[in-house]
Amino acid sequence: MRVDVVSLAGKGGLFAHNYAAGELVLNDERVSLAEPAVISGRIIRKDGKVVVQGRIRAVARFECDRCLNPLTLPIDTEFSVEYVTVEVYEALEAAELTEEDLALSVFDGEFIDVDEIVREQVLLAVPSHAMCSENCKGLCPICGADLNVTTCTCQESKIDPRWRELEKLKLVNGK
Repeated sequence: MRVDVVSLAGKGGLFAHNYAAGELVLNDERVSLAEPAVISGRIIRKDGKVVVQGRIRAVARFECDRCLNPLTLPIDTEFSVEYVTVEVYEALEAAELTEEDLALSVFDGEFIDVDEIVREQVLLAVPSHAMCSENCKGLCPICGADLNVTTCTCQESKIDPRWRELEKLKLVNGK
């Protein structure tokens, strides 16, 4: 969804969008949407900036990092993003940039891509390291069995050939 900033009457306006299934592409193979995302918010013009504030509600689907079982996470997050045109940003660069200015996003002066905001917020809400439980045992490195569900009889007697010399030290010392 693109918002036409030029056509906004006065100082701003409201927006809302219910994404249909498959409409929002996250561009991350780890994460997908289990349910369509819903966004609502407002756009405000102030001090030469365009501020987009809103709320996103969605359900993200991803896999446990240890056992690869599917997980879902409800997302309900608020955001506020400030935009300036390229010209305003270049003028700020001529002056000394403050920490606040470094958080600015640049847009073409006509359109703001709300889909990009939703994509970023959903990906930021998903944990970088996800597990189905604190006690997740993961997968057997030999047969691939889910150790949370079954116990396998695989023996991890295979030694990486790079460590074989250390095994000889262990046998020499008798430990």
